[in-house]
Amino acid sequence: MENLFAWITELNKTDHTAFAILTVVTMSGIGLVIGSTIELFFKLLGIKTNKIEIHH
Repeated sequence: MENLFAWITELNKTDHTAFAILTVVTMSGIGLVIGSTIELFFKLLGIKTNKIEIHH
């Protein structure tokens, strides 16, 4: 794990574009995991999330 942090730190110092892409991919992956976990949790509770109507 320490080598991973060192690599990410070095990437930030040397290649800002690659670091930005890594950051976007990481944040997207975290969002996907959180969203999937919440969907599964709602499914287990029996809450329907497939159609949400907004009334104005």
